[in-house]
Amino acid sequence: MNYEFRVNDLAEEFGVHRNTIRNWIKNGSVKADPGPGRQYIMQWEDYQALCKKFGRKPRLNPNQDYDPGELQKISTEVAVPPLVLGDRDKTLYTDPSWADTCLTCGTCASACPISGIDGMDPRKIVRMAFLGIEDELMASDWPWKCTMCAKCEEACPMDIQIVQLMRRIRSRRDRDKVPGPIHKGVATCLERGNNLGIPKDDFLYLLEELGEELAEESCPGFVTPVDEHGARLLVTVNSKEPFAEPDDMKWWWKIFYAANESWTISSVNWEGVNWGLFSGDDEAMKTIVGRIVDNMRRLNCSALLLPE
Repeated sequence: MNYEFRVNDLAEEFGVHRNTIRNWIKNGSVKADPGPGRQYIMQWEDYQALCKKFGRKPRLNPNQDYDPGELQKISTEVAVPPLVLGDRDKTLYTDPSWADTCLTCGTCASACPISGIDGMDPRKIVRMAFLGIEDELMASDWPWKCTMCAKCEEACPMDIQIVQLMRRIRSRRDRDKVPGPIHKGVATCLERGNNLGIPKDDFLYLLEELGEELAEESCPGFVTPVDEHGARLLVTVNSKEPFAEPDDMKWWWKIFYAANESWTISSVNWEGVNWGLFSGDDEAMKTIVGRIVDNMRRLNCSALLLPE
């Protein structure tokens, strides 16, 4: 005997979104074929198996004829006790807003700029965290493909803290298994004061040279301020700029010059990109932030500017 159904009706019966039913049909979890009038047809045995999996009693389809013997069999079937999830031994979070209140609506996936790449889907990550599938999640590359742009979080109707969850997942990864460039950048910054390991003398020489060029080009008398005690602004630097795009720094300096701003760059620990934040390494993040705070106190600056 066959069982005929519409996607919306089966979704309501099993308490899932209609897109979930469509996905089940597409990936073969539900063995069904297209039928007349936007219906699907599945074998009665397959429908019974699906009901058993979800702990539900098979129900009659009002648009379908049943023989008396089958009706008697259905009426006497006892539903399988519902599956009860026990306590999770491992948890990535305690705040329900990180996953528990997710509606699985897929709005986050539609907002994510990399959704679909290698199967990446923020909704899947949230659901895996909720269900306690943590080892697989922490071993996955998905959290590291995330740019942490927070578009998913902005779009979420339930305000799920997806970015915080991503950071927590990253923090659980063994440090020697963190993607190479990020791990190396954090270690280099802790050791040498910037992510790319630029020597202090080279950095200071570059700042002086750029200042001289700017003075000749458009800002008469300009001198790059380094370790100026009492400057109003402490300005950090993204190490990629002195390493690969040094002229980009001049745009900020031209603005400061035109505004007659009081500012300075520290000669040490001047890195403005905290990769401890992105890698989930809270201790490294605190250390790098602490160094910037120390620079502000040492130079008696009243405000901090992170051009990054």
